[in-house]
Amino acid sequence: MKIRTVALVAALVTSGWMGSAAMAQGFVFGTAEPKADAPAAASTTNSAGRNAKVESAQRLLARMGLFRETPSGNLTPATLEAIRAFSVQNGMAPANQVTDALLNAIRKVIWQTQNWSKGNYKGREKVVDAAGLREAQILLGKLGYNAGPLDGTFGPQTQVATEAFQESQAVSVDGLITATVLMNLRRAVNGVGSSAKDTVRVLNWPDYIEPSVLQDFEKEFKIRVVYDIFASNDDLQAKLRGGGTPYDVVFPTANAVPAMAAKGLLGKLDKASLKNIANIDPRVDATLRTWDKDGAYSLPYMWYTVGIAWNPKLAARAYPGRAMDALTNVFDPEVAKRFQSCGIGMEDSASDIVPLAAMAAGQRKWDGKNSTAAAAQVLERLVGIVKIIPTDQYIEELATGKLCVAIGFSGDAVQAQAKAKTRDMVEYRVPSDGGLLAIDAMAIPANAKNKREAHLFIDYLMRPQVIAKISNTVGYANANSKAGEFMSDSVKSNPAVVPTTTSLSRSMPIPILSEQDQQEIARIWAKFSK
Repeated sequence: MKIRTVALVAALVTSGWMGSAAMAQGFVFGTAEPKADAPAAASTTNSAGRNAKVESAQRLLARMGLFRETPSGNLTPATLEAIRAFSVQNGMAPANQVTDALLNAIRKVIWQTQNWSKGNYKGREKVVDAAGLREAQILLGKLGYNAGPLDGTFGPQTQVATEAFQESQAVSVDGLITATVLMNLRRAVNGVGSSAKDTVRVLNWPDYIEPSVLQDFEKEFKIRVVYDIFASNDDLQAKLRGGGTPYDVVFPTANAVPAMAAKGLLGKLDKASLKNIANIDPRVDATLRTWDKDGAYSLPYMWYTVGIAWNPKLAARAYPGRAMDALTNVFDPEVAKRFQSCGIGMEDSASDIVPLAAMAAGQRKWDGKNSTAAAAQVLERLVGIVKIIPTDQYIEELATGKLCVAIGFSGDAVQAQAKAKTRDMVEYRVPSDGGLLAIDAMAIPANAKNKREAHLFIDYLMRPQVIAKISNTVGYANANSKAGEFMSDSVKSNPAVVPTTTSLSRSMPIPILSEQDQQEIARIWAKFSK
């Protein structure tokens, strides 16, 4: 949903990782002479006797289900058996030690099979660039973690140090230096830290906050913020049911709130304790109640639309005189073919695109089985014409002119506008024949341990100056009726951020999807995306 930095996969390809050009710790950003492959040795062993390469291999093999012990950094019989199983599965010669080549092979398999390479939208984050990596290594060192050489390369020591930091925060552990991890490291070093008497644990979509907001909150309230991310509403629910350290504030999409409340995952808000609740725009709050009927469990955070984006010059060249603000430009195969030469696609978000395809088929109101059937027929006719695009590629391709027409999120169009050479390279509108309206909500889990701090955090986000700062960073419209004067003109005057009243009247609230709907949508999308 938000802006990102250099993709690890691109950096690794260009620097020779896929061909095992290992140096320093292992993965190289930039160019340098490769050094010889080496097994786990004393140079990668920390003061506790844990070998970083072995521990990295153990953690990676555990993610693949091949290693079931607690990672120890010691080459145990279970580790050797996991290495043997991996080697057999992937046609490699069995090994009795952990080498750079083995680690590279394991990471490559995980990269390809566990979606590390798919981008950043809603949980799939990219790794930061070399400068960010080096800063993270320095910050890890200040916190007492041995991240290895301060060289801007990503290898076993940096990975293990990162995982140790993540474990200390009781957040998702993957060992990758993402923008979220770097933000958390900066705040751990420069924020309220150990002087805080209280904590609030926040679980949000990635890149959906202004980092300074978290640091300012910590300083004002002397409450430490532990910040984690989730990949989807299903992932959010899994984390809430997972039995680990509970979270205190979460940000589900509003259409997921009813099911989460029914499952006992959300607690009712104490709205009387929220001093800034009067700042919520009543129109947005009324829309929120399309999903949370009594408004008992949630308050609006940001809202956005799902519509059509295009490159005016390229689209006009491909189909002169064509009005671009229509669903038929993508969902009608005969029209869509006209744009194939300049690139036509839709974002990889089935739960948003499938309902929009149903609208294009004439299903103005979602009714489950009939709507999914109608959407399936529309999408079947688009196979081979319209491609599915991960969000990071979607933003980049819109911004660089590699994509001339696409269905996607308003916020991503705003980010593409920001990245493009000129603002007029990307336009976005709610389609004249209908779009979707969605709200990401603020809520408190039923098992939250820090409910006072959670309400303070939500109330802080409802300050006009605070939520405006977030909107200016993430490019999404907020639900605060008093925030406008603090928002940048480029954001609040952008129809991609704040559509006209007429445009909004054509938008349907994103539907509440039953479990059967979700299963059928997943089946339709899997077939369409082959």
